[in-house]
Amino acid sequence: MLDAKTDFRPLSLLVGSAFFMEQLDSTIIAPAVPQMAKALGVGPLSLDLSMTVYLLCSVIFIPLSGLLAGRMGTRSTLRLSLLVFVLSSAACGIASNLAVLIAARAVQGFSGALMVPVGRIAIVRTTPREMLVPALAWMITPAMLGPLLGPPLGGVIATFASWRWIFFLNIPIGLAGCMLAERIVPQIIDDEKPSFDWREWTFLSLALAALVALLELAHHTDVRWQLSAALATLLGVSTGLYLFFARRSATPLLDFSLLRFETFHTSFWAGSIVRIGYGAVPFLLPLMLQIGLGYSAIESGGVLLASGAIALVTKTQTTGLLRRFGFRNLLILNGILCSTALVLCAAFRSDWGILLIALAVSAGGFSRSVQFNALAAIAYADLPTQKVSAATTLNTAAQQLAVLLGISLAVVIVGLSAHLGLRAKPDALDFSHAFVVVGLIAMASVPFCFRLSAHAGLKMSGHIARNG
Repeated sequence: MLDAKTDFRPLSLLVGSAFFMEQLDSTIIAPAVPQMAKALGVGPLSLDLSMTVYLLCSVIFIPLSGLLAGRMGTRSTLRLSLLVFVLSSAACGIASNLAVLIAARAVQGFSGALMVPVGRIAIVRTTPREMLVPALAWMITPAMLGPLLGPPLGGVIATFASWRWIFFLNIPIGLAGCMLAERIVPQIIDDEKPSFDWREWTFLSLALAALVALLELAHHTDVRWQLSAALATLLGVSTGLYLFFARRSATPLLDFSLLRFETFHTSFWAGSIVRIGYGAVPFLLPLMLQIGLGYSAIESGGVLLASGAIALVTKTQTTGLLRRFGFRNLLILNGILCSTALVLCAAFRSDWGILLIALAVSAGGFSRSVQFNALAAIAYADLPTQKVSAATTLNTAAQQLAVLLGISLAVVIVGLSAHLGLRAKPDALDFSHAFVVVGLIAMASVPFCFRLSAHAGLKMSGHIARNG
């Protein structure tokens, strides 16, 4: 067993590789959606379930990661999650219909929800405090390449091979990680078993599942109203029972009392709302480019690659912008810019040319990255140290749910626009309507930034030192 106290890099890189695989898997599908839909005999918009179900299971099972790690041990839990991810990836690759693909993606979401949180627990618990920042940086760096490489790689695979290889790629990476985990990952088992309210978790899971099902039914015109009514009832009852048990729990799964802190309140609501808008982009933009504008899978993947590359570079620029403008001013001005960039996507037409489209999307990627980085930083400005873990869980769940809602809402708007326009298949105008809607939703995050105090996060930003 390698000792993280002498060298944290092997453990950090292994966990980072698992994070990379998860991030790659969440973005590599988008450029291949038209080809996958054709092979499975369904409409491209139906493939939204392959993404939303993955995200749903990720949100549902993230709270279980700490519980399983504490009882089974970090090494055992991480190896199990990697093995399940490999098997579910293989199942996705051999799926013969949409139902099998969605079921396999659900299992992928479950295993993905365990991999990174459990790996992060192992790093934090074994790395000396003075080495924790570089240890986490080594973990995050490989993961940042996933969203960058996913779209172009998906476009290349869909063009020159079968879309099934998108999922088969995970098999050798996951098996290698599973074997290395035996040597690298420490086996940490908690002496005191963490408390867990299964009733709270069960009703939260039922509520989220009912919400996703209702959103899926919204773009189907042949659904009986009784089914929608039953799901709406399940959503209402499950939400009520979840709140009932959560309010009586000393340690709720999602601690909404943290919203009493001004900076966390702004980060939570503004971050969630803007992510609804931008969460739709990885699914909506490739479909618009390929189905609406006639570009190839490689070209659409290249546009997302350009945006991801800009976002990666931007991570080093946010600190300087915060020093100059401060959190409040930057979040307001940049919030308007990144929301406007979404609305601008509605104007894309084939006569723009792929290079101009890539430039516009990249500008939006820069603005989006600044907003996400600033909102992530301000979240912890006023929180006591003992609340950081609970805040991270709440923020992570909200962010995943926001992306899920963004994809589902975009699909509903595209389908509704095509239906009202009497079009059997969506065209560029239908995707434009969706971009306008998600852009306006993102704009709704800006008023929350106005509520921030002018002095919020000054010590973190360094703005007061520069101007005072």
